[in-house]
This record gives sequence, structure tokens and C-alpha cells, in this order.
Amino acid sequence: MRRRVIRAVFGREVAGYFSTPTGYVFITLFVFLSAMAAFWQERFFAANLANLDQLNRVFPYLLVFLAPAIAMGLWAEERKQGTDELLLTLPARDWELVLGKYLAAVAIYTVALLFSLSHVVVLCWLGSPDAGLMLSTYLGYWLAGTALLGLGMVASLLTDNLTVAFILGTVLCAVPVFVQHAGVILSGGARRLAERLSMVEQLRDLSSGVVTAGALVYFAAFGAAMFYLNVLLLGRRRWRSGPKAPRMRLHAALRTLALIVLVSSATLLAGNLRLRLDVTAERIHTLSAETRRLLAGLDPRRPVFIYAYLSPDVPRAYLDARNNLAGMLREFDAVGGEAVHARIYETVKYSPEAREAMERYGIRSYRVPVTEESTRVLNEIFLGLAFTCGSEEFVIPFFDRGLPVEYELMRSIRVVSRAQRKKAGVLTTGARLFGGFDFQNKTQTPEWSIVAELRKQYEVVQTPPDADYPQDLDALLVTLPWTLTAPQLERLTAWVKRGHPALVLLDPMPGFDLNLSPNEIQQAGPFNFPAQGAAPKTDIRPLLEALGVTWQSNRIAWDNYNPHPQLKTLPKEFVFVGRGFNQKAAITAGLQEVVLLYPGVLKGRGGVQFTPLLETTPESGTVKWEDLVQRSLFGIAVNQGLQHLPLNETQVLAARVQRKGAEPVNAVVVADVDLMGEQFFELRRRGIEGLHFDNVTFLLNAVDELAGDSSFIALRKRRPRHRTLEAVEDRTKTYEARRLRETLLAEGNAEQRLKEAQARLDRAVREIQQRGDLDAQTRQIMISNVQSVENRRLTVARANIEDEKQRQIEGARAEMEGAIRAIQNAIKLLAVLLPPAPAFVIFLLVSLRRLRRERIGVPVDRLTGGN
Repeated sequence: MRRRVIRAVFGREVAGYFSTPTGYVFITLFVFLSAMAAFWQERFFAANLANLDQLNRVFPYLLVFLAPAIAMGLWAEERKQGTDELLLTLPARDWELVLGKYLAAVAIYTVALLFSLSHVVVLCWLGSPDAGLMLSTYLGYWLAGTALLGLGMVASLLTDNLTVAFILGTVLCAVPVFVQHAGVILSGGARRLAERLSMVEQLRDLSSGVVTAGALVYFAAFGAAMFYLNVLLLGRRRWRSGPKAPRMRLHAALRTLALIVLVSSATLLAGNLRLRLDVTAERIHTLSAETRRLLAGLDPRRPVFIYAYLSPDVPRAYLDARNNLAGMLREFDAVGGEAVHARIYETVKYSPEAREAMERYGIRSYRVPVTEESTRVLNEIFLGLAFTCGSEEFVIPFFDRGLPVEYELMRSIRVVSRAQRKKAGVLTTGARLFGGFDFQNKTQTPEWSIVAELRKQYEVVQTPPDADYPQDLDALLVTLPWTLTAPQLERLTAWVKRGHPALVLLDPMPGFDLNLSPNEIQQAGPFNFPAQGAAPKTDIRPLLEALGVTWQSNRIAWDNYNPHPQLKTLPKEFVFVGRGFNQKAAITAGLQEVVLLYPGVLKGRGGVQFTPLLETTPESGTVKWEDLVQRSLFGIAVNQGLQHLPLNETQVLAARVQRKGAEPVNAVVVADVDLMGEQFFELRRRGIEGLHFDNVTFLLNAVDELAGDSSFIALRKRRPRHRTLEAVEDRTKTYEARRLRETLLAEGNAEQRLKEAQARLDRAVREIQQRGDLDAQTRQIMISNVQSVENRRLTVARANIEDEKQRQIEGARAEMEGAIRAIQNAIKLLAVLLPPAPAFVIFLLVSLRRLRRERIGVPVDRLTGGN
């Protein structure tokens, strides 16, 4: 190897590129376009996450144009200037010339990528991005760019026209990027092969924080193949010509085809090795130490067999779930040794595998929702798992894409490998968690998902409230205890006083049925409409005293904190807990977000260890039930225009209470039942982006803690940290506080004007009553007339005042929304304009320097136009 030749070619190309303003123009344009893709879209602020997800979606397509722009002049410019013959007559091998030019192109692209690191600086300004994720993402950007540069050089070798070289390079670079869309015309194995060989697919793992052997081999093999193709095409000047000459073009085409097969084979083989390096901060893509410990504790003499029935072709919305599940099963099979054996069967409808899954385990095909269907792919898919260990069996009929894969697999293995499970009792109350037929409303209610979730780990026992509870219960779940009768509540209180573990869920305003509230619904207006279907409301103060907590049933908590811009229209009584977790408690340590709907507030009594688990922010308070909920002729109405005055202190929404001694207590009390509503289980199953709530995790952690089984607590809450745009949130708080002040001012003015109108009516009535020249009957008639007239005026004035108040409130809201949009627009402008600024400044300096050099030695009369 002649390193001097390589260095000379490298230095010549790099110096030529950066000595002219054109190079900096391309870099400035690249950084500007990538900044636009990363920060200009509204989706960036709607997601409210400090990452480069928006840029990841378009970066491969951006490289389709950038790589040819860098490589188009490497050979075409030589041929255009006629310097290629001089270059090729140097005492150097072809591959040394190609290597020098290729390294120069890589250096130029690396410099452009370094300038784009300003995107990470912007993210650090707005929030706290994951450093490991940023590292792997930029590694993917660099590998993809270096691979496509070789393809751009191939296009430059085929022509001496820069424009043609750029267009041809763009077409060639589009092939590995757009090959994933070949599924429109392909099907089956060909479609899957095209997707796996797509550059977009290979970047997917890297942009999620995982460095895989498949991706590294793909980009390395791709780059090496393009390097070889450049050397081959460069040597075509020595190809013999004439009628008897070998058909070298056909030979080159066959070599190119062989290279494609080689790159494809190497990528597929490396992908099957499943070698992965997780560089994210939470290491969410790697088997945790807890999982490895649990697997090591399994008995190899009682192995667990996992039979996975997975469709080979799934819609794109389920592709990641299918691949992650298959990959994690291989990890479990490798780490589990002789104790765990995983078998994956590719299953399509009406196949022998589908018949076996149905007959042996009850696994059926799942119909994909219409909104997630995909063309040329069967929309009835299999993602079912069966776990067996001896005579024990556990089945997951369909593995929803939002479920945590590692936790679900490990829990299922643990459950099926143990002959005996712990018992969790569910007390039968008015909440009807087990479902059944409601004779009062004549409707069939389904079983709550929390019961099905508990069954995956525990032996769930339906506990009737009229009989003594089983003594072998490891935990008892109690909801809405005031719906019990007095004797039933006494039995529950006695159970709690004996120190039995209990998870008690209170709720001042159960959203699934307001008639189950402990409060009576007030009547609005002059009419009195009897409540229908109201449940009995037993006094639960003895139970609260036994638990060591106080709870005002007519107080509902609210909070100004809401980290989701797309959910800003929700009432403040939808409480988002993101900063109020007790990180010292095993139940809540590591949780990121829990949502409670119209929760209550808990306080501790003396004599118990009261440990808050969930708390609001200081910008919170409470409202009264009677002000929030009213019954009218048209049904139950929730008042959305209440005044919200912050108390500047946190409110406890859930707590762990413990006491030892003669009357021990071992319980977790939560002031909301709706946090385990069906909508949160559905969000968890579907894995909707940006709405990853820990409600289910919190409940299961609480049951595990009470039951004395903490083996899954750490594993269950493993997921990427919710890294929000904290700077945006802090800036919007000011305008939210101003809107609150203006709303309070409008409400205060309206109330004052209503008082003044009422005072005028009362004054007019008093004046008539004080007149001595009128008899009693005349006085009463005049008072009635005045009251009638003034009441009509008061009604009109009240309506006008209310309209004006609402206009002021809406004006304040519009001003706040406008201010928030202005903040976002300012951030977008800075995020887009600042990153390309350094490259643009260098472009100006180089241009001025070049202009000054061009003017040196030029006669003055020529500079001034000869005058």
C-alpha cells in the first residue's frame, strides 16, 4: 500500500472541496434541511419528547440527495477538466486512487454531520436527551452516509457531466432506501427480504439505541461492495476491445449481481446472530439482570417450553412487535439453557400450524383494525404464545404490541413453572369488577381488565362480602367500600385491623358510574328530580380510622400539570402525576407517569406510618363535589367552568400505610378507581405513541408489594424514560399562570356585578316596605311587581354578565394559546436557523477571502472600471 498516494489524493480532494464556497453551501443546506425535518414539524411539539424521532423518519431520504451531491465531482470533474489521464498515469494502483477519493468523501460527509450535532445542542437546551441514544443515532447516520457515498462515486465514474452524475447518483442511492416500499408489488418471502435489506430498516435499531451486528455488517458490506465496484469500473480503461475481446460489460454485470447477493447474505446471516449492544441509558433493549437471575433459578429438570405462533407477514403497525417478540424469545432460549426452550412457528390462516394452535391452545387469528390494515398483507394475523411446564399450561392468545415483552415472557415462565400461585382476593362491591348482569339497569357488564391481568400471576379469588374471607389470601383488592352494607363493612374493617394486606381504592367521583359516588348529586334549578340507581352509601369512617387515613369524600383534586400538548383540552381534574412519585418506595420508584380522573385527597392520622406514593404538583388544589356535579332535567352535568385556586402545596393521591402492634395495618390506599379503567389497559395494549402511562404497572406493583412477591416490580417498570421538552414547559407555565389570574379576575368581576344587581333588587324592595302611606295589600302587590320586573332584569343581567365572563375567559385562553404558539414558533425558528449558522459564517469568510485573493495584483484602473 502506497500511503503517500492515498494521502495525496485525500488531501487534494478535501482541500479542493473546502477551499471553495460551494462546499460550505452544501453543508449549510444539509444542516438547514435536517433542522427543518427535526424541529419545524408540529409533531415535534405535540410529542413533547427530547429526541430526534422526526429527523429519523426523513434522514435516509435526505441522504439520497446529499451523498450524490458530495460524490458527483470526484470522478466526473476529473474527466471534465481532463485531469483524469494525469491522475491515472501516476505510479498508483486503482484501488489506492479509489480509496483516497472515498476517504475524502467520507471526511467531507463527517464534517457535515459534525455541524449537524447542533441538533443535539438544541435538544439539550430544550430537555435532557439520552446521550446513548444520540450516539447510536448519529452512528447510524454516519454509517448510512458512508455506504451511499460509494454508490454516488459509481455514478460519478459513469459520466463527465456533474448534473448527470448527481441525477444518476440520486437514482442509484434511492434503490437501497426505497426498496422497503417494494412490498407494494412483492409478497411473501420476497417482500420480507426487500424490507430487511432496506437501509431504512437497518437504521431502525440504531435510531432506537441498539447497535446490532446485522446493521454493522450491512453497512460495512455495502461500503466494501461499492468500493470494489468503483475499482472495477475504474479499470475498464484497460478492457480489451474488438470483435474477439471478452464481454467485459457482461462480466462486470455478473460481478455486480454477485456483490448484491454477497451483501444480502452477509446481512441476513449477521441479523440471525442476534448480537446486540444496548447503549440507551435505561438499557431497555437488553435482558435485565433480574430476568437473568430468575432464569438462572429455574429447574432444568422441569423445563419450560414456549410455543410461539407468529405470522410471517404482518402489517407495518405490528412489525416491530413481531420482530421484538421473536428476538426476545431467542434471547430467552439462549440465556435459559436447558430450563427454557422456545419454538417459533410461522403461522398463516388455514395452515396446519394454525389448526394446531387452535385445537391445542385456543389461539386464533386476530383481525387487524381497519385503520391499521396493510395492502398485500393478510390482515388476520397470529401473535399467540403457549407456555407449558409438565402439566401446567398458560396461554397468551394474542400478544398486543404495547405490552412489555420481557416482563410478559418472564412472568408467564415464572407462573407456569410454579405449581402453586399466590392468592389475590377481589372483594365483591358495587364496582362489580367481575362483571355480570345488572338487574337494576338490565345490562350485562364485562369483567374488568384488572382481574384478567391479576389472573396472569395470581390465583384470583372472588370474595363475597357476606361471608368470612379466606384466611390464605395474600392480598385483598377492595373498591368503593361505601357500597357495602354496614355488616359487610364491619367485616372488612375487622379484616384490616388484623393486619391482612389490602389494596383499598376510594373515589369521590367514579367516572364509570357517578351513582356509585359517596356523595349525593345536587339538584340544579327549581325542580327536584329523584336520583335513579343510586347505590347505598354506608359511613366508612370506621374503616378509614382502621387504615389510619382521613379522606373528605366531597373534595376532588385538580392540577395544572399536563405534559401532553395534544391533551390540553382535558379538565384539570384529570391529574397527571409525572413528578410526584416517591422514588424511595418500591411501588413507585422508576415510574414515569400515572393519570387519575377526578381523584380524592388523602391525609395520614397519628399512629401509622403514612408514606405518600402519588402526589400532585404545588400548582394544584381541590374543588367541591357539589360545585362540580349537578343533576338537571337533562341528566347529570359536570361543571367545566369552576374556579381553580392553587393551594401552593402538594396533594397526596395514594399512600402506603403500615402499623405494627395490637392493631396492625398493612395496606395501600388510592383515592381513585378510574386509574384502572379500561381505557388505560387499552392504551397499554395498543402502545399508542406518546401515551405510555404506568397505571397498570402501579396497581400490579401495589398488589405484589402487599402479597410479598417483589420479583417482578423492577422488571415491570422497565421502559424508556419520558424525556420531555422541559424548557418549553417552563416557558408556557408563565402564560398558563397569567390565564389563570385573568380567569379569576373575570369570575370575580362577574360575581361582583351579580351582587350589585341583587343589591339593587333588595334596595327597591326595602324602599317599598318602608313606605308608610301604603296598606299591606298594596305594598305586597307593589313588591311583587317590582320583584317580577327586577328579576327579569336580573336574569338578563346575569346572562349578559355570564356571556361577558365567558368572553373574557375565552379571550384569556386564546391569548395563552397564541403566546404558546409564539413560543413554539420562536423555538422552531431558532432551532432551524442557528444550526446552519456556523457553516454559513465559514462560507462568508471563505468567499471574502477568495474574493480578496482574486483582487490581489489586479490593476486599479481595472478594479474601478477604467475611469
